[in-house]
Amino acid sequence: MSAGMTARNLAVKIAGKEILHGLNVDIAAGRRTAIVGPNGAGKTTLLRALAGLSRRYTGAIALDGRELGTYSERALARVRAILPQERAAAQGLTVEQLVTYGRFAHASLFQTRSDAEDREAVAWAMETAHVSHFAAREVHTLSGGERQRVFLAMALSQRPRLLLLDEPTTYLDVAHQLRVMEIITRLNKVHGMTILMVLHDMAHAMQYADEIVLLQAGRIAATGTPCDVLTEERIAAVFGVRVEIFTNSYGIRVPSPVALVGE
Repeated sequence: MSAGMTARNLAVKIAGKEILHGLNVDIAAGRRTAIVGPNGAGKTTLLRALAGLSRRYTGAIALDGRELGTYSERALARVRAILPQERAAAQGLTVEQLVTYGRFAHASLFQTRSDAEDREAVAWAMETAHVSHFAAREVHTLSGGERQRVFLAMALSQRPRLLLLDEPTTYLDVAHQLRVMEIITRLNKVHGMTILMVLHDMAHAMQYADEIVLLQAGRIAATGTPCDVLTEERIAAVFGVRVEIFTNSYGIRVPSPVALVGE
């Protein structure tokens, strides 16, 4: 069963500066929602607040109709998983060991679980993220794209109903970007998982999102489908870049930058 979220009049201050200004956001269960916007728009701040990683907000955030602040960390981890932009693994950890850490929310206090349910969840996560074949490898020996899928597998081992990702394709080559986005799409289409992701690539947002939340300077500029939100006029107004959007031979809308606005 998928999980949905809402935020009402959400504001976040960091170091005395207000980053998000009274946002109203709806994340539909079972859909792929992308948060997009220029650098400094507040995308990661919004994702962290919705993930429950930052409690320094005013307004209301609800997960499955329940106020986010009423969840314990363990209870929250049973519902949602997050793949942050910055991540690291201790030297010497194998892939399987790291993925197993994702099961902490299902363990009893002071207990390291290793029952059949955990083993099944870890195996499923590694298979889904296409990392089973190097389960015994140490994480630090892998390429950037391989490590990204390992951390994704660790998040998936929680068996979440909501998956949040912060720029999941950053620093990856084209092949690894495609692999990661295809995994995310399968999680949504086959397993019914709700996806909320920060994307900096508008082409990815157009192709892999059902809904768009477009941020500008900590406020919502527009929400809706990619076709409705990511228009040539709005991209020019928000990003300061003139683009031409065309449909390629695969039926996918693709933005092609033309010039900076005003040039």
